[in-house]
Amino acid sequence: MEIFVILLMLMVGIGVAIAVTQSNRRKVAEAWKQAASQLRIHYNAGDFLTKPELYGKVRGCRVKITTRTKNQGGGSKKFTHYEINYLQDLRFGLSLTEQTAFSGLKKFFGANDIEVGDPSFDDFVVVRSHDSARAREFLNPARRLYVRRMLSLYPGAEITDSWIKWDSRGLDNDPSALLTNVKRMVDFALNMTAEAVDEQKETVESADAGSSPIRPVDDLEAVFTVGDRSNPPTYVVDSIPSPPISVTIGVDERTEETTPTTAFEEIHQEVDEPTETDRAAPTVVAVPQEEQSGSSSTRGVDAHDVCHDLFGSGKISFQIDEIFKQNYEGLEIRWSGTLSRVDSYPFDLVFGNDPGTKAEFELAEIKGDTFRSYTVKAVVQLPAEAHDALSPRTGQTIAFAGTLLRCDSFLRLLFVADGWTVGSSAAE
Repeated sequence: MEIFVILLMLMVGIGVAIAVTQSNRRKVAEAWKQAASQLRIHYNAGDFLTKPELYGKVRGCRVKITTRTKNQGGGSKKFTHYEINYLQDLRFGLSLTEQTAFSGLKKFFGANDIEVGDPSFDDFVVVRSHDSARAREFLNPARRLYVRRMLSLYPGAEITDSWIKWDSRGLDNDPSALLTNVKRMVDFALNMTAEAVDEQKETVESADAGSSPIRPVDDLEAVFTVGDRSNPPTYVVDSIPSPPISVTIGVDERTEETTPTTAFEEIHQEVDEPTETDRAAPTVVAVPQEEQSGSSSTRGVDAHDVCHDLFGSGKISFQIDEIFKQNYEGLEIRWSGTLSRVDSYPFDLVFGNDPGTKAEFELAEIKGDTFRSYTVKAVVQLPAEAHDALSPRTGQTIAFAGTLLRCDSFLRLLFVADGWTVGSSAAE
């Protein structure tokens, strides 16, 4: 009888464990699907032989997110592995990691670490390269500031002259955390290889001096998110409301010293308050007189004017968000664009929990600060039944209407809520 009870308890325990594991897997899968949809990259669910994976390109940088298992403390623990490749390989064998007690021991026994002459940086970062002169030249004050802040936000990250990699403890199951991590790392990768950073070395003080941030390159937003979007600080950065950096399953929560909050506070203290002249004054789009006398919403705003006003060269995310909020948020629009993508969704981070269809329209080509150009797109919320009717029309120019809801300055997207295609039955 006792053996039967023990076997029954074992079977129940195994069943509960399997159910919890399946529930966790579904939660992770939904989060990764949402992140893939928002970032416009691919999602592979994996199977018993392969790991789940997110992969593709974000702003030209190759992105890969997968899982890995490490042996720690006598057991195995799962991690979410992020890997972002730079636009180009600089090819001088640079390796940047955070100083630890072990790295100090290696240095004592003759490890060939490179010092750049900035004590606050040299005491915090281990620099290695087969070309020490090139490494010192490359790590100008601006890049040193980027590297220090990146390693503060992402302890244990590995930075080279071709990629950045980081392992997040547990399986990240919050799409906002996935998006935030990818956006920060892509911004870091772009800033590390941007030629304009070299030209700005005289305008940036060393990290320990509390310098003002340099102007981002090619419309890049600042490398790090600081604070809450409901009360944005001086130099913002992300289009996502400050989410947790990592949400874990089945593992202990992060220690206090590795939480992003401390890093955010440190960064906010380091950044000087920019003067009023540092901020670009928002551009007001002229509205026809007959529409000004009516409601605050209007259909008279031209799509190309809005795109150039928001995403034209020389603006950073904070300025773009302010211009959108002051001039365009809540406006009813009637625009047309080239249909590039149609997706159905059970719920969406932007449009809410009700099922529907998202149609992506190309609106305008915008030139950046260099010779590169970018496509601004509108993501329009449509009824769920619109998916089948629109899918065959990819590549066609279609008129649509709705209410401007949100602007993503990182991906250059305008979100249109409660939309319909003009002339379709959905509008009725």
